[in-house]
Amino acid sequence: MNIRKVLPHELGEAAALSDFVFRQPDQQSMGRLFPYLFNPGISQSYGAFTEEGKIVAFMGLVPEVIRVGSARLCVFGLGSVCTHPDYRGQNLASKLLEECMEHAKRSGASLVFVSGDRSLYMRSGCQYFGHVHSAALNHSTARSLQASTADDWNIRNMEPEDIFAVTELFASAQVGYEQGPAQLLALLGASPIPDIFRLNPQALVAIKDGRIQAFALAAVHSAEIQHTTASEEPSRAVEWAGDVQGCARLFAEIYNRFPSKHMILPIPWQQEEMLKMLQASGSEMTDGRNSGTVWIADASSLLNHCSSLLPDSWESIFRCNGSLDQERSYTITKGDQELQLDDSGLLSLLFDPKSPHKPMAPEGFKTIPLPYLSGLHFV
Repeated sequence: MNIRKVLPHELGEAAALSDFVFRQPDQQSMGRLFPYLFNPGISQSYGAFTEEGKIVAFMGLVPEVIRVGSARLCVFGLGSVCTHPDYRGQNLASKLLEECMEHAKRSGASLVFVSGDRSLYMRSGCQYFGHVHSAALNHSTARSLQASTADDWNIRNMEPEDIFAVTELFASAQVGYEQGPAQLLALLGASPIPDIFRLNPQALVAIKDGRIQAFALAAVHSAEIQHTTASEEPSRAVEWAGDVQGCARLFAEIYNRFPSKHMILPIPWQQEEMLKMLQASGSEMTDGRNSGTVWIADASSLLNHCSSLLPDSWESIFRCNGSLDQERSYTITKGDQELQLDDSGLLSLLFDPKSPHKPMAPEGFKTIPLPYLSGLHFV
């Protein structure tokens, strides 16, 4: 079996394999849902090929840059992992994962975000990470949100001509993915999350003072099935940007236009104003981790990418120990105290506001926020 990068002309075959493994007849092709995995270009993904050149296993990689304030984190998203049933049991996924991890290191990435928590990933050092709240919006809370926001918002469907304004809303956010108008259009056109849940994408904008100030995308039921048992499946917020009150008004409007038992809104911990609004509306809140898992490709690159977010004293108290993936450890020294961390502990300290290790962080350290990983950029 030949394990190697998938060549551009082979991406169509890779999409067909993913469709065979994951898709049902009523669902769209993975090739359409994940254009940055399967469209021709310089492929980052890996496959297992027979001697005849047939692809029988695939692991997709997408390079991204996550913006956190002035910091830029070079990362990969890893997903669409599949093996043809006739070739399972040959350890192909493990071999592909090794190649993808080495690829991430060579590329200078700091993190690899994985869209799952299979034992395959956990055995290889992937970890849970971050902190995300989930709010459940229902008829009562949607009315409360609507009543708590001003009446001078004009809500309408997003039009193609809105793309520059909506791109600017995303660019103005403190935390998010780097993306231009063309990339945003491609992602909005693909919208994998709605298709995964067999829902439909609905994108709205909120206008105030003559300009677009908020955007929201949700996965909703079609009008034909809103009053059937299918609507027991909740609708879901996928992505939003801009004025928080405008976004809250948009989600209330989406819920009212496309009612379901409830709408799930995943809210990263740093979006405090939105959390307060949802709590005040009476929305039921639950706590959890960010979506999927993450692997540290290179701790030094991670700290370098985050350097503008870390206090100057960080370097004097922090030390990386060891270079082998399974033997990495980190030491934090504070006064006469010393704390030994593994990858899980380092990720907790950096990205989890409830980390038990925060007392050992240097003066001035603030938890680093990350976007929710199952939005538009889900792989």
